[in-house]
Amino acid sequence: MASLKPLWLSVASISERLRRAGSLHLGLDFDGTLAPLDLDPRRAALPQRTRQTIERLLRHPDVHVAILSGRSLDDLWQRTGIGGVFYAGCSGLETRDEQGRVENHASTAVTMPAPLLRELQGWCDRFPGARLEQQVNSCTLFFSGVAPSLQPAFGAGVRRRVNPHLPNVCLVHGRTGFEVRPAGGWDKAMALERWLEPQATPASLVVFFGDDTRDEPVHEAVRKRGGVAVAVGRLVSRAEFVLPSPDEVTWFLEWLDREWPAHREATAVRG
Repeated sequence: MASLKPLWLSVASISERLRRAGSLHLGLDFDGTLAPLDLDPRRAALPQRTRQTIERLLRHPDVHVAILSGRSLDDLWQRTGIGGVFYAGCSGLETRDEQGRVENHASTAVTMPAPLLRELQGWCDRFPGARLEQQVNSCTLFFSGVAPSLQPAFGAGVRRRVNPHLPNVCLVHGRTGFEVRPAGGWDKAMALERWLEPQATPASLVVFFGDDTRDEPVHEAVRKRGGVAVAVGRLVSRAEFVLPSPDEVTWFLEWLDREWPAHREATAVRG
């Protein structure tokens, strides 16, 4: 992985890419990208300024927005509720398109082992502040509320309990929790491709912002498409660019809100 480039030092080149683009597709993670991380993920909220910026972007011609999260689809919708957006919940296992149609991409034949779920719940019960949340054919063990001195032991115990079930399940260590899911299923990158497939063209510019380990496959997919992959608050990533915080993501979205219509107007005048 190469060194990440500060996004604000590359706005000239990105502005040129916007000028050449026929459409703009913005992919956004939620926790740690749009919403600041909270020790209790249940308190996470989309800032009003960020919401208003996304709503303005959606009013521009040829701008499309997707929000992809490890949260369940219902939870994600309750915290955002912005119409005209493509949503992916449970790291891609559930999607809701711009018209509100919901799809479940989890195979009914592939499920989480019940004994493993019981073991993981019992392990969480031993650590104050830990919480297991069951989702569609997956689960997340949140550890951000666990005392920092106990988090290494908590993580080691999660790995010990998951290891006997490999390779039938996979374990992903995120910034606030461990995600456990059946191996070989949908992920955020597949959800992104599902969103782009019917509408993106070779002239489309795809921009993705994500802060978590689960976003790494998306960064890779976006770069293969020639898009702009931005890691948020990470030192090492498959992304090309970096922003330090969700506040900076909002500022950059505001920059796009100004730049996109300006480029469209200039193109119309030249035409």
